[in-house]
Amino acid sequence: MLRSLVLLLALANAVFFAWSQGWLGGMLGSRQDAQREPQRLAQQVQAEQLIVLPPGAKPAHKQVQPAAPDVASEASAAEAGTPASAPPVANERTVCLEAGPFTTADYPKVEGALKPLLANARWSTDTIAVQGLWLVYMGPFTDPDVLARKQAELRKVKGVDFTEVKSPPVLAGGLSLGRFNKEEDARQALESSRQKGVRSAKVVLVRSPAELQVVRVPKADSRTREALKELKLPQGKAFSVCR
Repeated sequence: MLRSLVLLLALANAVFFAWSQGWLGGMLGSRQDAQREPQRLAQQVQAEQLIVLPPGAKPAHKQVQPAAPDVASEASAAEAGTPASAPPVANERTVCLEAGPFTTADYPKVEGALKPLLANARWSTDTIAVQGLWLVYMGPFTDPDVLARKQAELRKVKGVDFTEVKSPPVLAGGLSLGRFNKEEDARQALESSRQKGVRSAKVVLVRSPAELQVVRVPKADSRTREALKELKLPQGKAFSVCR
């Protein structure tokens, strides 16, 4: 009995081994490796390109080659006038500064101070025509009582207007019967006041006609602004923001 059981077990093992090796596939219609799908496994191994390394060896990292530039894209960008890559542009804030006005006598000193500091293209000069100024003037009256008495007298004269003069200092304490940009206009006004009874008035020159220069730096960066602050300009004038 025991011998028969051993023989049956040995026969069953032999049949199972033959079936697992595919020897009985034609008889049984199925194979044990059909579930393992060795064909798909072979494809996966081929797709992954597995490399078996000896013990202790380090895998070599695969270098990825950079993609070739898209020539068509670059050509399109060139035709559109757009650079493929542009360096960053510094957008430092600039300020327009000016100094003056300076007289014709003072301007060479200003020019001499600016030339070592700035290129000619970075600064310019504007000429301003300044009109002359003449007054029909009475005084000056250093005594306040005399000044008050003269004002009272002028108030009684019809058609005469006046203001107290406070500057320039040399004319302070006097009275102005009119301000004029032309000397001939001041002379006519003086004659008119005399006809009205004003005898002590006269024409005085306050400012002669002149051409003055204003120096302008249209785009002063921070470094230029600091340098301009250190300049010693005639009459104590300095650079300020353009008007």
